[in-house]
Amino acid sequence: MLLMESAAATGLSPFFQWLLAQLYAIAGIRSPFLTSVFSVLTYLGHEMGFLVIAIVLVWCLNKKYGYRLLIIFMIGTFLQQILKATFMIPRPWVLDPNFDPFVVQSAKAAATGFSFPSGHTMTACLSLGALAMYFKKKWLYAVSAVLILLVAFSRMYLGVHTLLDVVVGLLLGVIVMAVFEGIFRGREDNNRLMNTFMFIGLGLSVCLVIYLLLAKPGEGADASAVSTHAEAVKDAAKLLGAAIGMVAGKLLDDAYTRFETETVWWKQIIKFWIGMAVIVGIWLGFKKIFPANPIFDGIRYFLMSFVGIGIYPICFKKFFHSAA
Repeated sequence: MLLMESAAATGLSPFFQWLLAQLYAIAGIRSPFLTSVFSVLTYLGHEMGFLVIAIVLVWCLNKKYGYRLLIIFMIGTFLQQILKATFMIPRPWVLDPNFDPFVVQSAKAAATGFSFPSGHTMTACLSLGALAMYFKKKWLYAVSAVLILLVAFSRMYLGVHTLLDVVVGLLLGVIVMAVFEGIFRGREDNNRLMNTFMFIGLGLSVCLVIYLLLAKPGEGADASAVSTHAEAVKDAAKLLGAAIGMVAGKLLDDAYTRFETETVWWKQIIKFWIGMAVIVGIWLGFKKIFPANPIFDGIRYFLMSFVGIGIYPICFKKFFHSAA
């Protein structure tokens, strides 16, 4: 009770006091076991969790459906980031400094930028939802729904998001998924439609970067606002880099590669793990070599996207063709 009451001493509105009181209550039920479980589950909403699902679809199952997921993710991420930049709601421990000791510190390190809405929740909804919709199995729909809700709760359990953040993140994921399901239903083979939305996503990514650069905090802004805005610019640069790489890779596939996903099962496994090693190598290697700033982050995500969609699939015809 004392923990929950400290949220009321921060000068926040009653609604935000209520949101923070929930997080204090959840912090009171933590255990080492639950913390370990939710620390793992939350990665289903991380960009690397999404990357695994997208790569399996693009490289191994159905590249057109995989491209569709990438488009949905690109536009969903734009919407999520524009909402973050517009409302600029800080993380729970910034809203209430007294909550800082109750945040799971391992999760806090990756919880950068503004809090509203939850990107992890939206990403889990898009990727797990797309996987369920691809296989169209009732049991998979149920499992995906449970996992999405667990990811949403994990963000509150770890102390990095409020209920408002995760509910809106969930709604955003559902809406984006439903809209694009309606757009692409029966038109999965329409390559022009696919490319049109890829270019729309690229254009929106450019607009997001420009918007954030123009919305830079003034000289009187506190250090927290400046730092949070800088993280938002970095996230926007990552999205722009990934969007450029995606469009370039898709155009290369249309014009030259035209790779097929089908091959024997053991080659699928080799294909996946070699490709993942390359992508993760770029992700971690460039992160260690180059300084952390928007330009180098954008280049890193461009290379991950372009190599994954444009360059690595060139190997498929020679090394991973359908012959046993």
